[in-house]
Formats: sequence, structure tokens, C-alpha cells
Amino acid sequence: MVGLGTIEPEAPWVYDGPPPPELVPPVPTALPTASAVTPPTPQAGWWGGDKYDGGYGATQLYDMDYWTLRARSSQLFRDNLYARGLVRRLVTNEINVGLTLESIPDEQILGVPDDSLTDWSEETENRFTLWAKSPELCDYEGRRTFGAIQRAARLEALVSGDVLVILDQARSTSLPRVRLVNGSKVQTPLNDDGRRGTNEIEHGVERDARGRHVAYWIQAADGTEQRVPAFGSRSKRRIAWLVYGTDKRLDDVRGEPLLSLILQSLKEVDRYRDAALRKAVINSILAMFVEKGEDKMGTLPVTGGSIRKGEVTPVDSTNTVRRFKIAEQVPGMVIEELQQGEKPVPHSTAGTDVNFGPFEESIIQAISWACEIPPEILTLAFSNNYSASQAAINEFKIYLNMVRTRLGEEFLQPIYVEWLVSQVLTQRIEAVGFLDAWRDPQRYDKLGAWVAADWCGAIKPSTDMLKQAKAHELLLSMGAITHDRSSRELTGTKFSKNVKRLRRENELLAAAQEPLQPVDIDTAVPPAAVGIAS
Repeated sequence: MVGLGTIEPEAPWVYDGPPPPELVPPVPTALPTASAVTPPTPQAGWWGGDKYDGGYGATQLYDMDYWTLRARSSQLFRDNLYARGLVRRLVTNEINVGLTLESIPDEQILGVPDDSLTDWSEETENRFTLWAKSPELCDYEGRRTFGAIQRAARLEALVSGDVLVILDQARSTSLPRVRLVNGSKVQTPLNDDGRRGTNEIEHGVERDARGRHVAYWIQAADGTEQRVPAFGSRSKRRIAWLVYGTDKRLDDVRGEPLLSLILQSLKEVDRYRDAALRKAVINSILAMFVEKGEDKMGTLPVTGGSIRKGEVTPVDSTNTVRRFKIAEQVPGMVIEELQQGEKPVPHSTAGTDVNFGPFEESIIQAISWACEIPPEILTLAFSNNYSASQAAINEFKIYLNMVRTRLGEEFLQPIYVEWLVSQVLTQRIEAVGFLDAWRDPQRYDKLGAWVAADWCGAIKPSTDMLKQAKAHELLLSMGAITHDRSSRELTGTKFSKNVKRLRRENELLAAAQEPLQPVDIDTAVPPAAVGIAS
């Protein structure tokens, strides 16, 4: 048994049974660094995943170089069309105009009658929408709406690996404002031993003995350092937290850029594309060349003809003088005579690399697989039939649901909770028992019931809306789906709001169809009677 504070050497192979005493590696007395851990040489009867002896190669342990990964990812996003297209496609599909709030307080947990909080949810959503669409209210810099903040946060998280979110309380409105800090600015202070009291600072994140994030260290442009606590010292309200762009391992503190695994692949395929493009351009410029069939002195007929200036006065067999300017016939000049053994040969028009298309497609498919995106979605090329295209869209919906749920839990929900606390404290929204539950950890269920919410994004339009509508109609008749769920999946709207608007529209339509002057049925003369009288 290895004691706490020590570690066994890396042993990636597995042995069914206790190893011989002479093969048991000694336990080091100090914790070695990752680069110092060297796996022992496999012995007979040990297996480490090799299909043949040495087939896997050496096992490598990495120290994550976050600074280099972020710098290369940022560079690639700026000058590589594949990297930019991948990131922008994800942001457009995941965020679009912004994820919207759907408040769903749990009435059973709160002990109130069913459907009694429907109007409360509508009012809360409307107030949150007003805050989200006002840059001066929701943005620390006063420039972006909440939807634009979501897009910026997701973009930075994908490119840099993570983004720091800081909530600032505006004194004039008592509402939270969102401030985003690029993950590259979160760094451990210079000349620091990596500790602050009993806390440990790793890659700019200060953690306590339980591994919880308690503060973040921001490196300013002038070299100064700022410590931003994760929670307020008096209010205990959340102030700052990291939002990650991709999934990370359990012990990782910082996020890894999305492009880190495919940096070199994207770089090389972009170089190949540029080389193929340059080859095509050069071949289009090279029209022909003069081939010499005999070993004779060259005459340079094209060069000499194309650079000559002035007039030429040739005389034909009838002593007729013709005057023309050679320079006016360039391009498109005609070579009238070549030396014996020379002939003009047109250059081949096959100047492009025919293998580039299949190679690029294979690389994009591998990238799509690694990023969980169907190639049809990434390349916007739906060349297959309806079933195949719909299958790709449905597969991408699974990814979108997972990402939007995670963004809602890690990024949007904390902001909504702070906004709701501010609204209740300023008595703009009435929520009986909310503040008591917020102050008392024992009433976590009541607090969770009040702040329960879903975050909905733009839907993927159906390739055949008629088929989708008929399928949902059948599901509704079977009771297998709700009207609200069907409305969300088909049109991305909320059923309750649709019903209210339809009622209002139907009332307006009925009023518009009424006659301009009411008719007394008792005194009205039928049209047939009028015709007879006349």
C-alpha cells in the first residue's frame, strides 16, 4: 500500500496475479514530476495493449502547456479557414441569437396549487428578456446584449479553452452585469510560490484544500495582478467562475482549446490547399512552350515578338507594303516562323491537384468525428437523400441538447439566479419564501424549485415540415408528447404564449369580419323578396 503523498511509477500493463518479488518496483520517497516517471520495461507475462512486441510504442506523460495551446489556437482561428469555419459553425448552431429562458418553478415542491405560477413564469421571462436585450443593463462594457455575450463567451471558451465570467452589481439598478475575461489572462502571479496561505494556486486558479475554486488571478496589460474572489466575503453570492469550452478530465484545472487536438492537421491541410491553389494559378498562366526537336540554337520567338515596339513594314511577293504594330497584338500574337526543329506545344490544362478533394474530405470527416459534428453540418453539403440528411440533423440535435444543457447549468443558470435574487430584493418580482430559502441552506429544495429553468435555443429546421407536423399530430393524439414539447421542437416557440396570441388574433379576425352596420333581422327584407317587388 502506497502512503499518501507518494506515487507509484507508471505501469500501463496489467498482470493477472501478484508479480514476482524481484519485479516489484521500489516505491519512491518523493513525488516525481510527470516527466521523471519512466515506466519499467515490460516483462514476459505482462500485457500493456500491444498487438505485438513494442507495437504501441513508448508511453508518454504530458505536462499541459496551456499558454502555447492558447496562442496556437488563437493564431489558427485568425489565419486558418478550416479552424474559423469549425468554431463559427459551432457557435452559430449552439448559441445562434442566444439561449432563451423558460422558467418552470416546481409548484408541488413549493406547496402551491397547480398552474398557479403560470403568470409568475410569464412575468419573470418577460422581465428577464427586457434585461437581456438592454446592453446598458446586462453588459459590464455596455455594448452587447445578453445573446451577444453568450456568443462571445462560447467563442472564447472554444478558442482559449475557457473564459472567466465575472458578475458586477450595478449600484444604479441593483442588477447584475456580465463581464468576460479571456482565459489567457488568468495566470499565476509572477515570482509566486504557487501558494496563498493554505490555498494552492495552479494556472491562475486559487483552490482550497478540498479543491474548490476560491479565487482567480488576472494578469493585466500593464503587468499588474488582480485577485478576483469566486464568492463575496459577506454576501456569499457568486462573483466569478470559469466556463469551459470542451469536456475536461477530472483533475484538470483549466480548459483545453477545441482545436488543440487538430492544430497540426488543420495547419497542414490549409497548406496543402494553398499549394494546390498556387499550382492551379501558375498552370493557368503558362499557356504554351516551344519544344525543340533538334539540337539547334534557340530563337526566343515569343519573347522577342512580345517585347518589340514600333511599326513593322513587311513586303509580300507583290511588293505590297503592310503596316501593323506588333505590340497591339499581344496577347494573342501569332508566331509566323520558327527555326527548324522547333514547334509550339500547348500546356496541359490539367493544372489542379485531382487528389486534393478526396484528401480534404477525409480530413474534414475525421475532424467532424472528433468534434461530434456530422460532416454534412460542418460543410453545409446535404447531397444525400431525405432520410440520410434527417439522420444527420437528428444526430446533431443530440449534440446540441447536451451542449445547451451544459451551457445552461454552468454559464446561464448562475446569472439567472443572481438576477432573480436582485429582482426579489428590489420587490420587482414577488416570490413568497424565496429569500428565506436563499439564506437558509436547509431549504435548498425551495430555492431550487423557485429557480428551476430550461434554456432553449434555435431549432434545426426540418427538411420536410409536412412529415414532421403529421408525426407530431399523431404523437399528440396518442398522448406521447405534450403541446409545449411539440411547439418547441417544431417552431422553437412556447405553447402557452402561442395560445394567448392566437386567441387575441382570432378575436381581431372575428371583429374584422363583422358587418360595418348591424342589421335588424326582424325588419330585414330578403334579397328574393326585393327582386320580386322590383
